[in-house]
Amino acid sequence: MDHESNLGLHRLLCSNVAPNTCEAAFFRLQIDDITSQISQLRSRLSELEDQLQLHRAVLSPVRRTPVEILGEIFAHFLPDVLQAGARDNLVGIQLVCKRWRDAARLTHKLWSALHFQDLTSIAYKKIRQWFDRAGSIPKHLVYSAVSHDACTDQSFACGSLQSSALATLLVSLEGTLDHLSLGYKGPKCFQNLLDSLGAVEEGPTSQQRRPWHPLKSMTLEFGEEWIESPNPLRSMFHHLPQNITSFELRLPDKWSDAFEDGEDSAIAPLPLPQNLLERLSSFTLCCNWDGTQWLEAALGHCVNVETLTMDFEGSYWLYHENHPHTERLLSSGLLLPKVRTLRLKNVFPPSIDILCALKAPQLVELDIDFDFDDDLDWEFSQPVLSFVKRSKCDTTLRLFHLRYAFMKTQELSATLRGLPFLTHLTLEGVTTDTAASLIDAFEALEDGPQPYLPNLEVLDLLQLQPDLYFFPLLDFLKSHRPYRMENGEPVFTNPQDTFKQLTVTYQTMPKKKTRI
Repeated sequence: MDHESNLGLHRLLCSNVAPNTCEAAFFRLQIDDITSQISQLRSRLSELEDQLQLHRAVLSPVRRTPVEILGEIFAHFLPDVLQAGARDNLVGIQLVCKRWRDAARLTHKLWSALHFQDLTSIAYKKIRQWFDRAGSIPKHLVYSAVSHDACTDQSFACGSLQSSALATLLVSLEGTLDHLSLGYKGPKCFQNLLDSLGAVEEGPTSQQRRPWHPLKSMTLEFGEEWIESPNPLRSMFHHLPQNITSFELRLPDKWSDAFEDGEDSAIAPLPLPQNLLERLSSFTLCCNWDGTQWLEAALGHCVNVETLTMDFEGSYWLYHENHPHTERLLSSGLLLPKVRTLRLKNVFPPSIDILCALKAPQLVELDIDFDFDDDLDWEFSQPVLSFVKRSKCDTTLRLFHLRYAFMKTQELSATLRGLPFLTHLTLEGVTTDTAASLIDAFEALEDGPQPYLPNLEVLDLLQLQPDLYFFPLLDFLKSHRPYRMENGEPVFTNPQDTFKQLTVTYQTMPKKKTRI
């Protein structure tokens, strides 16, 4: 193309002049050529971007993440006890790549706990193989039949089939399990399992088949039925494994179908054998029954229990103070001679006087977790301090945890003032009747000549309100080691005291209650 033609084409590119037929044909060819080049460049760009991603992946920190860290990430993602869906997720994780598979297999705790609701179609050999991947860490099997029909005469065959399957599974896992959790609607269903296990033990290989006797830890839950003989000699609890030292018992709610009326729970029999209670070192009891009969039946022989947890399910504890049995119990207190850790969970605030019925002379740690209530008209300091005084545990009690309570400021400050020997204090989700929340309780403490809580080493203030006024807390901390400012620097007037650690967190969401 000559110079004059180039000038004509340039004229068209730089103006709005319409091209003639020849010029239009030329530009169509140019467009096709440019489009082809763009397509080739885009293809090349895509190839380069893919190569860039591959090269960057070689240097990615994720590639250098140790398999142990990957395993911890998997464990954080998955629940502690794996039901069917979670088991499928764990299998899926291993299909991503060999490295992920290795990480999952090396993380033994991923394989340590299984939950089933139907055992009739389970391959027992695969369950044994699954638990074998847990290595030497404790293994936990959960079987929950609370959603099944109760073991009435009509459903007896189905219940027997499930119980037989569970007995067969326990035989295949003999010597493997460390903890067994069983959930039933009522004792009849549990009796089916006992009968199935009895058939196994009475068989021709009974000396080799004692499937659950090696167990040392067990959870037993009954949901909607309670039919037990008051005669301890006929109690189903006599048939529990003879070696268990840790036991969790969840009894039916007093408002469930187990009782016609909530107050009927006050006379319900709870025939726990003395020899069972005497060998326990850890005992968890979930019970909101009325009266004190259940209390003495459950704790009367816990002479070796060191960790006691009582869950009241947020229900009001109703008892008759003038009843002779109750008067005797409240006047002397139920002795728990070796309890070092006492946890009260889901306590309805006015029911904190359950402490009036207990006595723990070796107590080291007291943990009280309330079921939050907006009523302030209840006492806290008197039951707690009376319990400590009656127990004479001031020489041993060092850790106090209070969770999700709503109370008067003076009740909280009076309680803490009466516990000067504490070394660890946790206040989690605690609010008071003052605008500044629980920090006002610390302000109320700073009126004596000595530092408040003089032996305190660790203070955890958790789930605080975001608009908290902090100056009372700062004054409290200053009281532990007074100082004056000189030339912009603090000069301490006393030597370092025992205080070592302060943890503060803020509320992000309401407390969620879960039940396993």
